[in-house]
Amino acid sequence: MARAGSSGGRRRPRPRRVLAVAALLGVLGLGVAVLLDLSLTSRMGRIDGAFDGLGDRPPAQPGETILMVGTRPGGEADVTWLPGEQSVEAVMVVEVTPDGRSARVESVPVPYDERAELGGQPASAAVAAVESTLGRRVDHLMAIDWQTFADLAADNGVDATYRYGSTPVAQHDYLRLVLEGTLHAELRKQPLALYRALRTTASGVAVDDTWSVLELDLLVLHLRDLRSADITFTAAR
Repeated sequence: MARAGSSGGRRRPRPRRVLAVAALLGVLGLGVAVLLDLSLTSRMGRIDGAFDGLGDRPPAQPGETILMVGTRPGGEADVTWLPGEQSVEAVMVVEVTPDGRSARVESVPVPYDERAELGGQPASAAVAAVESTLGRRVDHLMAIDWQTFADLAADNGVDATYRYGSTPVAQHDYLRLVLEGTLHAELRKQPLALYRALRTTASGVAVDDTWSVLELDLLVLHLRDLRSADITFTAAR
C-alpha cells in the first residue's frame, strides 16, 4: 500500500512536466520564428523619406494601398533612392481589400522619358505623383527588382519569359503566370516552400522606412488566404 501511495505521489507532477515541456517547445518555436523573421527582414532594403514633405493628400481608404515600383538593371537614369544602377521598369499600385482575400494590381501609365524623371527625384515625389494621378492615398512604397519574379518562377518550375520594356499587358500576363506558380493552394502546407518564396521576395525588395517589421508580419499573415486567382490586373486610364 505504501508503495502504491508513493507511486501515486510520483504521478502527480507529470502534468507539470508536460506543461514545462510544452512551454519549452513554445519558447523554442517562438525563437525560431523570430530568427526566421530577422533573417527575412535583414534581406530587405529600406527607402528613406518616402512620405517626407507631402502636403494635401487623398484621404485614407480601407485596406492597404501599396505603390510598387518595378526596377531593372542599368538604364539611362538611376533610381536615386535605391542603391546600385537601376531604372524604372514599371509603376503599379497594389490595392489589398480589408479582408486580405483579394487584391488589384493597377498599372500607372508612365511614358519612358518620364520614368527616368520619376526615378531621379526623391521617393516622396514618386508617391506625390501617383497620388495626384490616381486620386488615391498611398499607404506604403515598395521597390522590387524585376529579376525577383524570374527567381520566383525558377524556384517553382514556372516556364515564363519577360523582355524588359514590355507593355503593361505583357507585364500583367507575366506576373499572373509567375504568381499562379507561387501562390498555390498547397503553399500553406509546405513551410519550406513558403519560406523560400518569402526569402526570394525579400532579397529583391526595398520598402519605405515607415513600414515596421510588425506591420510587415501582419500583412503576410493577412494575405495567408490570397491566391493568384484572387488577384486582378488593370491599367489606369
